[in-house]
Amino acid sequence: MISEQEAKDLSEIQRLLDEAYDHYFKYSDGYCKSSEGHIALNFNHYFERRDGEAPGIKSVEIYSYVFGPSRLHTFASTADALGVVKVWHDREMQETYEEPDWGSGEWL
Repeated sequence: MISEQEAKDLSEIQRLLDEAYDHYFKYSDGYCKSSEGHIALNFNHYFERRDGEAPGIKSVEIYSYVFGPSRLHTFASTADALGVVKVWHDREMQETYEEPDWGSGEWL
């Protein structure tokens, strides 16, 4: 039901998310939700399979309040999810979380 490539994608998604969260929790204020990094797979349903669609992943959901623009992110494939997670990871790993010098006015 899961191809070898999908399994590799999911493993890489999990690795990148974990690395990005490790960085976030080490350097940020740590604000988050309890379901951070949850990954869910949705498979096609009975009627699709009955009508000839091969059994397989229909969508991938990733919960990330910290990295994404919303809490729940739904992707059509593991490849699509991996592409976005790579962007989230790259952004997070470049984040320095430097606090502004409040006396300088740079926060305005």
